[in-house]
Amino acid sequence: MPLDRKGSFDEVFLNDILDQINVNIYITDIETDQIVYMNETMKKDFKLKHPEGEKCWKILVRDGKQRCSLCNIDGLLAGRSENSCTWDETNLITGKIYKNYGRILEQNGKQYFIQYETDITEFSRLSETARIDELTKMLNRRAGRERMTAALDQARSEKIIFTAALCDVNGLKRVNDMYGHSEGDHLLRYLSSVIRRNVEEPDFAFRLSGDEFVIIFMGKDKEEADKNIQWIGRQLKEGREDMSIFYEVSFSCGLAEVYPEDHYTVPEIISKADERMYIQKREYHIRCARERLANAGAPQKYEEPFDYDREHLYEALTDSTDDYIFVGNMKTGVFRYPPAMVAEFGLPGEIVENAAAFWGKLIHPHDEQGFLESNQEIADGHADSHDIEYRAKNVKGEWIWLRCRGRMMRDEKGVPWLFAGMITNQGKNNKVDHMTGLYNKYEFEGLIKQQIADGEQETLGIIILNIDSFKDINDLYNRSFGDEILRLTANKIEALLPPNARLFRLDGDEFGIVVLGGVMEDLSSIFGRVQRSFHNQQKHNGRKYYCTLSAGCVFYPENADNYLDLLKYANYSLEYSKLMGKNRMTVFSTDILRRKERKLELNELLRESIERGFIGFSIYYQPQIDAATGEVYGAEALARWHCGKYGDVSPGEFIPLLEQSGMIVQLGKWIFAQSVFQCSKWCEKKSDFHISINVSYRQLLDTDVLDFIRTTIDESGLDPSHITMELTETYLVQEDVAIRRMVSAMQEMGIQIAMDDFGTGYSSLFSLKKIPVDIVKIDQGFVRNIATDVFNATFISYITELCHEVGKIVCLEGVETIEEYNAVRDSGIELFQGYYFGRPVAADIFEKSFFRDEKMSGES
Repeated sequence: MPLDRKGSFDEVFLNDILDQINVNIYITDIETDQIVYMNETMKKDFKLKHPEGEKCWKILVRDGKQRCSLCNIDGLLAGRSENSCTWDETNLITGKIYKNYGRILEQNGKQYFIQYETDITEFSRLSETARIDELTKMLNRRAGRERMTAALDQARSEKIIFTAALCDVNGLKRVNDMYGHSEGDHLLRYLSSVIRRNVEEPDFAFRLSGDEFVIIFMGKDKEEADKNIQWIGRQLKEGREDMSIFYEVSFSCGLAEVYPEDHYTVPEIISKADERMYIQKREYHIRCARERLANAGAPQKYEEPFDYDREHLYEALTDSTDDYIFVGNMKTGVFRYPPAMVAEFGLPGEIVENAAAFWGKLIHPHDEQGFLESNQEIADGHADSHDIEYRAKNVKGEWIWLRCRGRMMRDEKGVPWLFAGMITNQGKNNKVDHMTGLYNKYEFEGLIKQQIADGEQETLGIIILNIDSFKDINDLYNRSFGDEILRLTANKIEALLPPNARLFRLDGDEFGIVVLGGVMEDLSSIFGRVQRSFHNQQKHNGRKYYCTLSAGCVFYPENADNYLDLLKYANYSLEYSKLMGKNRMTVFSTDILRRKERKLELNELLRESIERGFIGFSIYYQPQIDAATGEVYGAEALARWHCGKYGDVSPGEFIPLLEQSGMIVQLGKWIFAQSVFQCSKWCEKKSDFHISINVSYRQLLDTDVLDFIRTTIDESGLDPSHITMELTETYLVQEDVAIRRMVSAMQEMGIQIAMDDFGTGYSSLFSLKKIPVDIVKIDQGFVRNIATDVFNATFISYITELCHEVGKIVCLEGVETIEEYNAVRDSGIELFQGYYFGRPVAADIFEKSFFRDEKMSGES
């Protein structure tokens, strides 16, 4: 873009940028309120052609006659706030909601007001939707707790009493079991409608969880609040038949009273109310039990002797519990253990002789003394029972905490005879994840398997959720804070789930959701709520963090009929969500399965090719052209792979697989050796020929890579200055000491270093100065539409000039047409590369194209 004056360049460039930004920007003269500038985005938004010179309140406000009430200019001028301000506003002309940022600026003795507007209409609508519980039309858990926090602050500020009522619906499970979940939902809708009708501002209510509601009474003590609760209870009973509800409708309630001087938090208040609600709930259950007993009549005495199958008693007992039931003959030392225990601890069989000696080998050294002493007391007849805990090693080599409770029986002579009891596997009983309070992955597996086996649900929906970039939170703060975020995330997700969905903590930062009877709409709705809930940056204990979640989902029996396949397919779908940019949910499909199976198969085929001497691999060479002479300067070596099964596979597909598996290290050495020897051969035809070779981060971490490079160069006889190693900008800008050391070592050998794909990663002008590279390769994306794209043309020109000032050569990639070449040929760039000059081709074709007889002498 040829411009004579720097000021013109700045003005045009700035206007071009402001017009392309997808926000509204305008500037007014504070003295006259006249618009002096408005960007194209805002003109289109307000359907204005030439707003400059008009008063802002005449054309931006419906029926405007003066500065609008939300205008902050007068306040800023009076010094009532800082020099800038922020506010939200609904504009009646566009019908949109904007978040506005305003600031006063001075220029040449005059004051101007610059306003920057962002359209938040959709976000505001979604935020409001995310606050309402779909079933009951009440505030949901998150929104309710937020309002409860604000109300608590208000009550303390106004020094008034504050009472919270926690109401838990009685018998909802019985209604669901007897009449179905739709009737249960009908009951909840009826209850919520009665509560809403009888709770008026400033009081309010919200749904805390499945069958729990919270009502907040402002300025009312417990007695007055209880009267309101009793009234709501009577309204429920009186109106139920009108709603076709012919069973009992009631709730248990607990009240927590808070005075202005109290320092309770919202969770503590809810906990207090919950404790008092539980008292009522327990009384309700006792009353129901008594009613059932009264209706059942007097029990009849059974006169016949009780008989049972003694032969199969032991099997029945062991099958009925997770505990290990054992029985032993104290006189012979022979014990019997259940099959589950045999499998867990590698016992020789169900019947074990000299069991104490065998067990002694499995006991943890720190627990051995107590174990032996307790057993000896039983054997000597000094004790009739024991209750001890110890650790024993299972077949996997894991130490498992066990609790053994046993009772010893004596024969008619008082000699120890029978010793029986149970051993509890403390690990198995640990069904709850202690960090989040959720059921763990074993319960997740158990529920799915049970639902499949029982066949009660026609469908199951399964979602695997993973926190995106959770490692960044741990790295930014610490693991303790990360654990807190896991707990908060679990609470937030759980509060968003419908009654037919259950949340589980899986491994690490993963959660599982099982939706009973779930269909596509259910799972989409759940993830939509989760996604909206994590839309904004969050704050905990004064620390800000931002996290989103990715998800994969599957359906039983549509996608698979067993747990292992369902889990596998859900994880494949989650992996695809991550691959496609995170913060999304992917529904499993056969296409995803094919992609994954292809990826796994390609991994094995790549390994086979490499192990068989790099069979199927070849190197293609793309020319790099000297801008000054138009002659070939060198070539970039590019790997190609022809797979016996799938044919030619794109580098975009197989290179990432090699990176992930680490096989790129082996292939990289092969590529380097082949390319260096080829360059040495071509230097005989053109003495100043150069070869560019891509090197990955994984390759540079290889401990012997430098020795390999030295040896290969020595064997080839090639001058190292003819070699350029290309590293992507992303890795070069990282403060990685090992990488910097490797780069310096290669430069000391005489090898040139190129920064590849400049402009696509963490580009900064400072990086051009700081990073010790010899060549900067500008990414091909900046060449597209360069003849008409002012920004790209300016960027290339500017970067080229900067590189030259710090002594770096510039290579422009991706030049594909004559128009693109003409647009950049006089820009001062030293090297060009792209399809316009030649596509990557095999060595023999490259040689025929660029080493013709008349040019083999090196003369041009």
